[in-house]
Amino acid sequence: MPSVSLCSWMQTHPFTVTSWSKGKQGTVELLVKPRSGFTAALLRYAPAAAGSSVSFLALFTGPHGVSEEASDYESILVLASGPGIAAAIPCLKKMIHSYNTCTSQVRRLHLVWQVESVDQMTPALSLINNLLKDDIMDDGYILHISIYVSDGIGQNGLPFGRHKRVYIYQEVPDYQSIISLEASGDQVERLPNTWDEQGRTLVMVSTTDGLRDHIQNVVRECLHQGVKLSELEYQPSTD
Repeated sequence: MPSVSLCSWMQTHPFTVTSWSKGKQGTVELLVKPRSGFTAALLRYAPAAAGSSVSFLALFTGPHGVSEEASDYESILVLASGPGIAAAIPCLKKMIHSYNTCTSQVRRLHLVWQVESVDQMTPALSLINNLLKDDIMDDGYILHISIYVSDGIGQNGLPFGRHKRVYIYQEVPDYQSIISLEASGDQVERLPNTWDEQGRTLVMVSTTDGLRDHIQNVVRECLHQGVKLSELEYQPSTD
């Protein structure tokens, strides 16, 4: 965006796109955390654009990286920490669309998002609400969301939104139990008195390094149950 700052035309910024569309997109949505330099300059224009819009010339390339083909899995567990939610949102949007159009085998989606405080949740709440609105196929509601907050809610296991598809916990996630439960296939709704072969489970991760190492070790113990780990292109830093 050359008009945002004097030297911005010489800079590159690897932002993560949070939007997804089955066709051509007329807009691209980004979740940006202001720091210094270009993002700080960009933030200065935000108050003036509140409730309206502001236009800049922007030069961009992409998308870059490799995406995991998830349509062949029965259960998909998406694990994100902090800003890692930005990488999770477009993946979930695509999988919900595939379910609604009967072009995938996915029958359950579970997003686990670990944040430090309620304030860290706020920028992404509208994106999460849009996911819930998209998940409407025959009132099947395949998307379930668990948000773990380190501090600031005062109540544990708090349901959020309609149909109790979102739960907020004030604790650290037990990834061993979460992954093991999804790998068991017991969370997938099945018809009674009907033989139904259990499908595979995909664990998609966008977390900090230490947490990702722990998740890798847990998944390694579940490989015999048809569980696969996929690391998303964006992985948040620890700062």
